[in-house]
Amino acid sequence: MPLVQLSRLRSQLNALAAHFKDPNVFRDSLTSLFLMYENKESTTNIWLRKSSQFSSYNVPESVMTELVSKIADLSRVMPEQVLVNADNLWEMPYYESRKVAIALVSNLEDTYQNDFLRRVHSWLSVDLEEVLIKDLLAAVEAKPAILQNKQWLDLIKTWLDSKDTNIIKLGLQALNRTLSHKYQNLPAIFSLLTPLVRNPQLVVQKELMGVIQALMVLSEAETASFLMMVGQLYPNDDVFMFLRKCLPLFDNYFQNELRSILNAR
Repeated sequence: MPLVQLSRLRSQLNALAAHFKDPNVFRDSLTSLFLMYENKESTTNIWLRKSSQFSSYNVPESVMTELVSKIADLSRVMPEQVLVNADNLWEMPYYESRKVAIALVSNLEDTYQNDFLRRVHSWLSVDLEEVLIKDLLAAVEAKPAILQNKQWLDLIKTWLDSKDTNIIKLGLQALNRTLSHKYQNLPAIFSLLTPLVRNPQLVVQKELMGVIQALMVLSEAETASFLMMVGQLYPNDDVFMFLRKCLPLFDNYFQNELRSILNAR
């Protein structure tokens, strides 16, 4: 791996930017850049699963940082070309290529919300490496307008409605991170969660309880009322067991309120 000289690297990035309007040339030029800075001595990354379908050039972080900064500038001045290049790069099974694709769409203006969400919907999957899942969710979090967009909640709902528990976990992770930004439409969140709480599968309960805790930060009273409502409407063993697990999360007053539902059975 050659020594990273910032002045030389920035000159190379300027040359790369000159090809931004030609997707194939841009992709090939970017690949050449990755090969130039590839660390062949490091054959694996700790974040890559053994069963991973993705590879990595093990490009130094300093190179990726400069590259992402340059990409941000291009995204703001040539948004239409961003979408073409991002889709092109996402087809490549390399960590670095996909990280650049995420950086491209992350820097689009709010007027491209729908295009951004379509990529998130298409790209996020349980087969995606955890580091890229985090990058995509972080890109969403960085856009407050997206977090308030009904289409974002609709997308989370498609994950929560899945029969694949790994996809449900992905949806709960996205929901938790959305709530951390003080999302205020709690009734909409409760509506999304009702099917999961009325049928609290053991394999997703850790993530589900994480969302309950995030909701409590916003309103402990409304969260307790929601759980009490589910307990009253769907009084079965699984629901009551989940409510008992939630009890220690609440203060004494709401614990007693929840116990009144459990004891009334």
